[in-house]
Amino acid sequence: MENIFALVSRTDKDGNVSIRLGLRLKIAGIESFCPVSKWCEAFDAFEKETRAVNRSLEQMRTKAQTLFGSRSPATGIEIRPDMPPDEIWGILAAIGDEEILVSVFNELDDSQKQAVAEHVLTQCNIFSSKAAVFSRRYDSEAGCMT
Repeated sequence: MENIFALVSRTDKDGNVSIRLGLRLKIAGIESFCPVSKWCEAFDAFEKETRAVNRSLEQMRTKAQTLFGSRSPATGIEIRPDMPPDEIWGILAAIGDEEILVSVFNELDDSQKQAVAEHVLTQCNIFSSKAAVFSRRYDSEAGCMT
């Protein structure tokens, strides 16, 4: 698949460079650029913008997952939207493979991820067992496990 993302840069009269992220659109052989981020004058700002794009893409993936059903295709683990966070954590904590745990957690709806994170970080001993794995790999800014 051809890369649909592109970077556009500009230089002001003082020589300062700014970049922005966008989508390359090709319609009837004509290529166009559609910006999806603000102009960024530093990498930190660009990274913040790309995190926002990633969150938006993750929300779309979650919506699509809901449309296709809530069962994780890779694991067969089913977590329903009405499950309380302690029950969801019980399912996650029982997963033996850490990478599968991360994947299943990251597939949760944003509100479920937030509720589970709050449960684990306030109700579980984060120095032992799967709660330790969770606390080590949870990125509160991104709202997912890394």
